[in-house]
Amino acid sequence: MEREAISRTVTSRAVATGQCVVSRPLDELDASESMIFKGISLAMAAPMRSIRWTGARPNETVGVLYVDFRDRKRTASENERAFLQAAAHVLGAVLTPYRKLERARQDLRELVAKEVPADPLLEELLRPESMSELRRELASCVHGDAPVLILGESGTGKTQLARAIANASGRMPIVRAVLGSSDDLNTITSELFGHERGSFSGALSKRTGLVEFADRGTLIFDEILNLPPQAQQLLLDFTQFGTYRPLGHDKREPKRAKVRIIAATNGDLRAAIEQRRFREDLYYRLATAVIEVPALRHRREDIPAIATAILARIDGTRAYSLSKALQAWLTRPEFTLPGNVRQLESAVRRARERALSEDVTATMIDVRHFSARELGAANDVSATPAPPPAAPPAAAGPANETELGERWSTLQRARHDLDERERQLLRSALDAEGGVVAHLARSLGIPRTSLSSKLESLGVTRRDPKKR
Repeated sequence: MEREAISRTVTSRAVATGQCVVSRPLDELDASESMIFKGISLAMAAPMRSIRWTGARPNETVGVLYVDFRDRKRTASENERAFLQAAAHVLGAVLTPYRKLERARQDLRELVAKEVPADPLLEELLRPESMSELRRELASCVHGDAPVLILGESGTGKTQLARAIANASGRMPIVRAVLGSSDDLNTITSELFGHERGSFSGALSKRTGLVEFADRGTLIFDEILNLPPQAQQLLLDFTQFGTYRPLGHDKREPKRAKVRIIAATNGDLRAAIEQRRFREDLYYRLATAVIEVPALRHRREDIPAIATAILARIDGTRAYSLSKALQAWLTRPEFTLPGNVRQLESAVRRARERALSEDVTATMIDVRHFSARELGAANDVSATPAPPPAAPPAAAGPANETELGERWSTLQRARHDLDERERQLLRSALDAEGGVVAHLARSLGIPRTSLSSKLESLGVTRRDPKKR
């Protein structure tokens, strides 16, 4: 700060004139007292100017190159002045693209901060009966100012729900923060609260933080559990007082912002508190209202409706629908969906692509367009519902060996007859489809891979037309 005060007079003249300035404080009446006090006998400053670069203003001052000497016999030759000016010109050219990049980042941050997604609406997310408990909980807090904490497995739609709450509350703008990728406190502070120009090496311009962008709106924290301990303290202070200090903020009074915080995590906050990885006082600051989003496997009856809504968001130009067979198939217990809604969306997108590859005008999505493995099943799952388990035979005395053998033989004959009937049906159906397994699978409404396995196990192959 002392060196900055000393050089300010000379650098200001360099910026104002746009030329290399040489100052001899001991010989000048208007010289800075600090320069004289420090014994500076010669000071030189040359402005660093931007070059013509897309996004940069030509001849904009991006900095000043300054040197000083304390030897009273020291003079500045024309060659030294020319060298300093040339060095400043080179440095200006080097700094110009960095200034351009910083401006682009700032513009992008402002656009992202002002972005308000239109869909999905809160009422759409909470429409299923399985979400009735969440509806009641959110009804009491959606229009308030208190923080909301959203819990749930990865992919359950926590961020989507947070945005929907913010939209329903009317607290704009909506700004999303993901701060768990760095452990550096300065980086997190700069991202969250901003920084002043020159506050650290590389801070070539002022930066607006996410908190300032979200003032009077909503700040969404994704995966709050990943926030390092030092940053947790900063966030705690902000939630308590609504004040913050950007890096390099040298004013006595801190800045203020009024934001509603909605935090989300898929981790176990209670365990993290016990392990001292997360501050308990911050937890109670954020957990005024706690919303837990259920996993998709716990509300299978909602899957067809969610899949239909996903199709509408992917392509709103046509009205997609799910076949009745598919609606029943999607709710089967074999589908574990560990990735929840995110995994379902990926599978739905792929199914739509398969349907359109068959028919560019398709609007009906069927079982054959899905892959069971994409939904978390260990094996392919037939579209035909599994038969209910047979009722146990009526209680009778223990069968002797003769009776048991007869029962077994009868069962084997029935199984053989069933296999033969299925073999004949599939062989004739395959011939009718010209031997194309995909066409037969579509007619039967089952996945092609399942049909291929069945044909192989029964020994059914396409007949040679010449031998018919």
